[in-house]
Order: sequence, then C-alpha cells, then structure tokens
Amino acid sequence: LELICEKAIGTCNRPLGAGEALRRVMECLASGILLPGGPGVHDPCEREPTDALSSLTVQQREAITHSAQHALRLSAFGQIYKVLEMDPLPSNKSFQKYPWSGTDKEVGPGHLLSERGHRSRDTV
Repeated sequence: LELICEKAIGTCNRPLGAGEALRRVMECLASGILLPGGPGVHDPCEREPTDALSSLTVQQREAITHSAQHALRLSAFGQIYKVLEMDPLPSNKSFQKYPWSGTDKEVGPGHLLSERGHRSRDTV
C-alpha cells in the first residue's frame, strides 16, 4: 500500500490535500493496476523486476480493484462518509423542506414559500 501511495501522490506536480491524495490512490487502484496483465507494483528495493504484491490471489486483486471503484463512485456522489465508515456530517443548509403551517416560511436565501407551497423570489 505504501508503494502505491508513494507512486500516486509523488508523481503529482503540485502539493495535494488529504482528500485529493486519497482520490488519486483510489483512482490508481480502480484503474486495474493490480489485475493480471496490468503494470503491477514493482518493488524498488529489488534489482530484478519483482511484483511487490505477488502474495495476493487474483480474486484478492479483483476485490481490491472493485472496492476502489465503488469508493470512487460513492465519493463522486458526496457519500465519502460511507467509504470512511463514519456518520454523515450535518448539512449546513437552512432550508425548510416541509412547511406544515399555512404561513409563508423562509425556504432558503432570498426565497419564500407561499401558502400553496410555491417558491417565490422575494427579499427576506
């Protein structure tokens, strides 16, 4: 894992934040680098080209690739908290989704919700 992280992060021409670095590593794994016929991960400490992950079975390599692809999909749709196995962060939206009273309610910045439930642009 360290070799993949070093290669994915170290080949970038600018400093990366933690989220960008994680995404690059996941993209690298999701690309199929570990699959048979792929470039693999070579051990830089060996003189001869040696696959650093030769102990992994084909099934394990496919599972890692599949997991990385799934993690990228979740991340792309704003569900990185599932990848990190944590609770979702609270939303910072001040929208009222279902106003139950008949009066106008603030729905979002600069919008009012009329009695019929229609949004109208108005100064709040």
